[in-house]
Amino acid sequence: MNLIKDFWNKESVEEYKNYANTLKSSEFDCNWEKRVVNTNLECFGKTSFKAKEIAKQISKGNFISFIQNIKIENMLDSLLVGNLICKIKNFEEFEFFLKKFVLTIDNWASCDNLKFKKRDKNKLINLSELFLKSNMCFVRRVGISIWFEIIKDENFIDNCFNMLNSLKNENEYYVNMCASWLLAELYIKYKNKTIEFFKNNNTNDFIINKAISKCKDSFRVELKDKELLNNFKRKKTVTS
Repeated sequence: MNLIKDFWNKESVEEYKNYANTLKSSEFDCNWEKRVVNTNLECFGKTSFKAKEIAKQISKGNFISFIQNIKIENMLDSLLVGNLICKIKNFEEFEFFLKKFVLTIDNWASCDNLKFKKRDKNKLINLSELFLKSNMCFVRRVGISIWFEIIKDENFIDNCFNMLNSLKNENEYYVNMCASWLLAELYIKYKNKTIEFFKNNNTNDFIINKAISKCKDSFRVELKDKELLNNFKRKKTVTS
């Protein structure tokens, strides 16, 4: 199918849907993906690779009209639309479509598929703050995942620590896991500053303990540092 179009309408999107159905992998692969991703969406198996390849082709044409006309019905749709939204250069337009898209997410993979490269850091912070106010678990996860891009600039590290402190009462597993990955990444990139955060913070025990666990599992953290991190592990409170 020709995926490079001057304009996508409902008919051409339906043509794409029929084409996409031919890309399904084996039943084993589809079931495996569904278990791992833990989604209610239909899975095609090996979806991430397929989505990137299709997005690469569609983005050569009028991909905005594709985003406007497609209804997300499976994991391939979700990852594809996420990939395409991240190719929008204008921030206001990118933000407009992203705000709609995040409301459709029901799994960690669609969150982590999003990339925020070459964006204004302050605008990303505002977007993160908005998403973190949501009552939807995976919208909040996106709000945290944005910070993986922001912390590439050391000037925003304290802002990130403040965000992590705001998660003191967060109890959703997928949100806390993303925050743990982020804290582990902060330790690897900015060890001394992050040690100070481990010493004095207001975030929840899960984030601290899981971040330490991830650091200890990482080949990017030296053995002596892994031993040091044990000092900051939180003990579980025993109630009678």
